[in-house]
Amino acid sequence: MQRLLAVYRLVHPGNLFRRGRIYARGRAETRTVYFVPHNRNNVRLLADAAQLLVDGGIQCVFAHIDGLKRGGVARPELNARGMSHISFAELKRTIRPCDMLVTGNDYAPQFFRRFIDSINFGMVRVVGLIGGARLLQPHRFVRADYILSMGPAALQQRRQPTYIVGSPVIERAVENAGARHDEGLFVLVNFKGDIEDLADRQSIEAVAAACAKLGLAHVVSVHPTMFAKVDMPNKSPVDFAQLLPDALALVTRPSTTVYEAIACGIPVVLFPLVSPMVEFDSPMGAFKPTWSEHQLVDDILAAVRSRPTYFEQSRDFLNANLSIDPKMPASQRIANALIDIYNR
Repeated sequence: MQRLLAVYRLVHPGNLFRRGRIYARGRAETRTVYFVPHNRNNVRLLADAAQLLVDGGIQCVFAHIDGLKRGGVARPELNARGMSHISFAELKRTIRPCDMLVTGNDYAPQFFRRFIDSINFGMVRVVGLIGGARLLQPHRFVRADYILSMGPAALQQRRQPTYIVGSPVIERAVENAGARHDEGLFVLVNFKGDIEDLADRQSIEAVAAACAKLGLAHVVSVHPTMFAKVDMPNKSPVDFAQLLPDALALVTRPSTTVYEAIACGIPVVLFPLVSPMVEFDSPMGAFKPTWSEHQLVDDILAAVRSRPTYFEQSRDFLNANLSIDPKMPASQRIANALIDIYNR
């Protein structure tokens, strides 16, 4: 099926026209690596690696698609880091044959998917960064020519040449391992849903009620795109990574925050569940999915009690989905992989 889709994308008249227009520009004297982050996490994953490429004499440019899609935004993070960037429209005008494009998302939104269809198949090398949870779904990263993955699970899932590079974001969480308060201070609740959705609101209210029944304080960490809409007394403006080391346990839906918590030795309660679960269908003892709000009290209590031995308990799940090399930071591993692809 993927091969049939690839043939369709290759010969689609619109893609042929766009590909011809790019080809007519000709190859530039200096090849460029374009980074297209879709959200702030993509920026955090790629920024240091891009700087390493620049230090090695490779021209790098960040392009954003803010304002053209719903969800996360990248431009505020780029600005906070003092990084220059161009718009998506400018990217389309300037990309040339033999350049490279690095992205954390090759499957949405539709206009970006069509753009990739018009530049790959040998014209522009497309590198997909699998830097988060649940990204191994079959329809994702089929357009990328090369894959960078934070863990070895992708080796069994992807046909393209795949580099295991770890995650700079989770490595920074590892640096925080060993909480500032040995016993923890509160249950950390990671909210990534839609507060206007009745099911999502009921889920977070059920977690708050379970914590109250146990006599445990709780703090709600809200995804930045939803922060202004969530009106809850326990909502914290502090960044998730700063809250995590002081947590008794983390309650979250299937998310990359699970890896961050495990790396810090913070027990995980998986709630509410989503479909498809992907890697979370095989917890390997790291957590027990909470199927109903009626299980929350028992599961939160069990998680808190497991805190002293939790890191060892969850090591197999972490190693299957995340690679950490104590001799080489993830940003350097990403840079090395991109240099290897650049020189092919």
